Amino acid sequence: MLYIMRHGETDWNLADKLQGQEDIPLNDNGRHQAEEAAKIIAILRITRIISSDLSRTKETAEIIAKKLNLTVEYNPLLREWNFGTMNIAKQKDLNPATFKAQLFENQKSGAESIDGIFARVAAFFNKFDMNQNTLIVSHGGLMRAMMYYLETDGKTNADEFINFGFHKHIGNAQIFAFQNKKFEPVR
Repeated sequence: MLYIMRHGETDWNLADKLQGQEDIPLNDNGRHQAEEAAKIIAILRITRIISSDLSRTKETAEIIAKKLNLTVEYNPLLREWNFGTMNIAKQKDLNPATFKAQLFENQKSGAESIDGIFARVAAFFNKFDMNQNTLIVSHGGLMRAMMYYLETDGKTNADEFINFGFHKHIGNAQIFAFQNKKFEPVR
């Protein structure tokens, strides 16, 4: 079974700022969220943990791994979307049209393209064993791309994805299970 989880809270989450690949650490509440998530994950009988190599995900995964007596594998393919200069944006100020314009029509932002994000997701899942009981600890933007990609059997339609992503809330330390070709919240 595949489980995916977003990192715990950071100060930038509290400020509603896009973090992208900025290496922002967990705050105390984020550490507490990871501790609480570990209690739920222990019941899931995870045998493998793979995490983004950014500090907020690493620390979240390490807190969980310590409770489960597991080792964390780090993979840069699981990093958050590189939003370029959009990292300074407030999430509440983004809508599908401005997001699309930043990522498609205006590459001056230095952001990673939607094609680039799907290429990373495909590269990761092409080498992934879906039969292992695995927890992936990652980021909200990348999790939305993983969810869309797996739920649509590898589809990469940018317009559909933007609409999908803007309607998919993922809270800090929230866990999802992938079963029957659908991601469902565990908590």
